[in-house]
Amino acid sequence: MATAAAPRRSGLAQALKNVRASAASEKGVLSWLCTIDHKRIGVLYGITAFTMFVVAGSEALLIRTQLATPNGSVLDADQYTRLFTMHGVTMGFGVVMPLSAACLGWQCC
Repeated sequence: MATAAAPRRSGLAQALKNVRASAASEKGVLSWLCTIDHKRIGVLYGITAFTMFVVAGSEALLIRTQLATPNGSVLDADQYTRLFTMHGVTMGFGVVMPLSAACLGWQCC
């Protein structure tokens, strides 16, 4: 009875196998970026939410600086409107949404 020869792996398939093997070794940044572990994904979402919280906080500081004095000269009216909108978008989509995904990844909710 003849057996079929194992098909040869293409270069791409071998490269993907190498990436999966290095990611499975749980060492380095690549293992974090290529992970399928829900706890690690939750941590990545938490880091993203914290980073965006810092960005949104700096936007809020600029808004407060503008409002600190009458006729504030830090921003003009158009810049203030744009910054106010960006602060809301950053808080909504950059902080709240990743934080809710992080809670699901950490299974704390």
